[in-house]
Amino acid sequence: MEERLIQLEMLYSNQTQMLDDLSAELFKQQLEIKRLSARVQWLEEKLAVPQNINGGHERPPHY
Repeated sequence: MEERLIQLEMLYSNQTQMLDDLSAELFKQQLEIKRLSARVQWLEEKLAVPQNINGGHERPPHY
């Protein structure tokens, strides 16, 4: 009976450590998602601004 209790305690300890590890990884992923979302929003805003149709290949005014 005592051996079974020790096994259960070890299993509980391992699962607790796994949950802590998963929680930390989830937190890092949430930060990365927020960072990437901000980057996508910035890019969308940049694309929404009208761009020069000629792509900067206009002749200077002195020609």
